[in-house]
Amino acid sequence: MKNRFGIMAWGCMVLLAIQLAAHTSFATPPKSDAQIAQEIFALVNQYRQKKGLAPLKYSSVVAAEAQAHSIRMAKRSVMSHAGFDGRFDRMRKKIPRMVAAAENVAYGANGAARAVDMWLHSAGHKKNIRGNYTHTGIGVARNRRGVLYYTQVFVRVR
Repeated sequence: MKNRFGIMAWGCMVLLAIQLAAHTSFATPPKSDAQIAQEIFALVNQYRQKKGLAPLKYSSVVAAEAQAHSIRMAKRSVMSHAGFDGRFDRMRKKIPRMVAAAENVAYGANGAARAVDMWLHSAGHKKNIRGNYTHTGIGVARNRRGVLYYTQVFVRVR
């Protein structure tokens, strides 16, 4: 009897190890900051289309400003709109027909869906998402502890 239980226990351990290995080999790898930014872009445009609004176009100029701001926030571990006038001026020099801009920032949200959801539950952020803008850019960065910082800049180009 003792041998039979030993074989059964060993068999259960092998089966558990196989199941565990199979489960972990198919685990979803963590998303990169760039992938999260792409998801935010898609989610915001899906929301806009549901509301009968034109989708926003992606702008690499706007995205570069958004990314730089997210990196600054992450390095300082602070969420802020500080320096928006400078971002506006730099974008205006590169996009001469730009007539308006707005910005959403967030931190701590675990992924794109949560960040967009947080913005949609804030009147000011929702107003920007639904605003009369034509282009957008998104930046995502992590601080040393892995906390995510998000910036989405909206611009209207004539």
